[in-house]
Amino acid sequence: MNTFGRKFRVQVFGESHGEAIGVVIDGVKAGMPLCKEDFMEDILRRKSGAKGFRNMNTRSGDYDSLKDVPRPGHADYTAAVKFEGFNDPRGGGHFSGRMTLPVVAAGVIAKKQCGFAFSACLKEIGGEKDREKWPDLLAMTAREGDSLGGIVECRIDGVPAGLGNPFFDSVESLISHAVFSIPGVRGIEFGDGFEAARMKGSEHNDAFPLLRLCSVWHSSQHPASPRPRIPST
Repeated sequence: MNTFGRKFRVQVFGESHGEAIGVVIDGVKAGMPLCKEDFMEDILRRKSGAKGFRNMNTRSGDYDSLKDVPRPGHADYTAAVKFEGFNDPRGGGHFSGRMTLPVVAAGVIAKKQCGFAFSACLKEIGGEKDREKWPDLLAMTAREGDSLGGIVECRIDGVPAGLGNPFFDSVESLISHAVFSIPGVRGIEFGDGFEAARMKGSEHNDAFPLLRLCSVWHSSQHPASPRPRIPST
């Protein structure tokens, strides 16, 4: 489906070499101010030199051969089979990485609306963690006509306890659902991720920071019986 979310609902449309790509969003807070400048930082981070929302830089003839020779690692073959050849193969069509542009635009609005603090940075390229070696590594790979993957670390601060719902709508479940819509994403980790499988429970668990040891409350059945509880944080 092309739609994600309930309270904040995002629907993308268009194809890579179509007239336009875009997004329809439901659930935006009434009266929230938005301007072009709100979007540009994240759009430029998505791809250096991106030209906004119109998809003008297209050379459809470059993709004519994909009807007969699909690219490995792309959706060309799968899309042709699923839609019985009626898909648009130019630039990957509806499965193109260009379709992440409207998703980024929706993310800008979502970030402004929720008020949390978001940050993301590149941690690794092609297995190399030393940032000083990245330029030479990228240049060498480009000369070879090849490409590299990487790891991006994202952090969100100010998230209150209690978000998400059991069982299939946990925070991790919904984030994973959205992230895997990005072409090229092969995995996602939360916290220690797969490293947790190599740790003991005592090593992996985080202790709750207690603001106080306990508080006293009374039930209607036993008004004089004190019961300890861990306060919410």
